[in-house]
Amino acid sequence: FLNGVPIVGTAIGNNFTMPKGEMLDQQIADAKWWIERAAVMGAPHIRFFAGKRKEWEASPENEKNAIAALQECAEHAGKFGIFVGVENHGDLGAKEVLQMIEEVESDWFGVNLDSGNFVTEDPYGEFEQCAPYAVNVQIKTEMKTPKKGVLAHADLQRVAQILKNANYRGNVVMEYEEEDSYDGVPGAMDKLRTYFGG
Repeated sequence: FLNGVPIVGTAIGNNFTMPKGEMLDQQIADAKWWIERAAVMGAPHIRFFAGKRKEWEASPENEKNAIAALQECAEHAGKFGIFVGVENHGDLGAKEVLQMIEEVESDWFGVNLDSGNFVTEDPYGEFEQCAPYAVNVQIKTEMKTPKKGVLAHADLQRVAQILKNANYRGNVVMEYEEEDSYDGVPGAMDKLRTYFGG
């Protein structure tokens, strides 16, 4: 507070895409505990994972369980004024993310939109589909392609325009995953401020 640095969110590394039982119950309990910790920190947003595509596709029951868990957690988060943002993580694409948005009924639920997590021929198109539901945005300097391990520099101006078109007005944070972080972050932040600063 004294340095003017706000906490804009926190995150957990959970997995809800699994069969009902003790493990899923523990994941939900841990998630609720972290929602309460977010409230203590004054963090308005908490990032959740739903699971991975292979688990999502393994069983329709896994999908239902993930959505039910997100519903329960969103209801809990609403009591504390905390937004739950499910991330497009684990090879989940716009189709799966939008399914969660449609089925979880809560004003406190949205997308933690990660610009570098769509592994598809059209990552910008999938980003654009999810942008209207974003409650937090993480920007990466690179975009993944379907060819494993092949990356392309992100068109930050295009990403910024997509968010502007979606009337997104929330936080935009840098998630830097390249190796040269000490040298690379300052320049990456300058680029981020160029397109997202006004």
